[in-house]
Amino acid sequence: DDYRQTHIHAMELLQQSLLAFAIASLMALRGYKRKSLSRNGAAAAWIVGFSSIFLGMRGLLLLLFYLVGTKATKFKMGVKSKLEEIDASCRGPGQVLACSVIGILIQTIHFVYCGRECSIDFEEFPLASSLACALIAHHATNLADTLSSELGILSKSDPILITSLRRVPRGTNGGCSLTGFGCSMLGGSLIGFGAYSIDALNGLDAKPLAYLIFGTVLGTIGSIIDSILGATLQVTYFDVEKKVISANNSSKQTNAKWIAGIDGLTNTQVNLVSVMITSAIGFYIGPIFFR
Repeated sequence: DDYRQTHIHAMELLQQSLLAFAIASLMALRGYKRKSLSRNGAAAAWIVGFSSIFLGMRGLLLLLFYLVGTKATKFKMGVKSKLEEIDASCRGPGQVLACSVIGILIQTIHFVYCGRECSIDFEEFPLASSLACALIAHHATNLADTLSSELGILSKSDPILITSLRRVPRGTNGGCSLTGFGCSMLGGSLIGFGAYSIDALNGLDAKPLAYLIFGTVLGTIGSIIDSILGATLQVTYFDVEKKVISANNSSKQTNAKWIAGIDGLTNTQVNLVSVMITSAIGFYIGPIFFR
């Protein structure tokens, strides 16, 4: 039965709860101590961390995203600060939820209607398999976009704006480069490999190539969608005095030169929308990759 293929025993739920509690606590405490999370941000991180792992082992993909994304953010911070103004504030609950709430929703639907995680098999478990693909697409988009933004800015040449193909300063929302594109593919492939590893270790039938290709393709698609939204609905200003991309989106700032976009969405909102779209795409096109 696709809606409840197996019963989840109370002991399994207890074990899952203890594992979720331990990992979520370590994640939240680590982020708070390193000042990457505010107090409320750490609380939100604990809630989503606990929820994602309690709802299934694929929730560990959130941990993979957090660990790799944090490393990428801190990589060559000094160089990046010369290209764009770095937001030194701690991440609050809004930023935490933007990259996790859709994944939690997908896992909750899976938990309620499908029960225990199962192999991605569209003939035997169509709904569970579609939800699993949506979850992989969700995390692939998050990590692909993070690596593209945090590492793509280190490209030796200025990127082109995805909507007009004109050269723009590094750090511009919607700017694309070969380095950034490659980093997007890397992020997606890491999530694909992570999902394969989790399923294989969980005793599920898993084909590594299908996971790897699916994660790479959906992560890249998600990053492209994020770039289109960033170039059109998120404004970018260049501080002509400091010669960096401004962290201030106000048109009233002095020494500001408009580069692209309108002041419609914040970076957090762009991330949320791109994840929603890509998760939906992953839900529907999964059978193309997992045959």
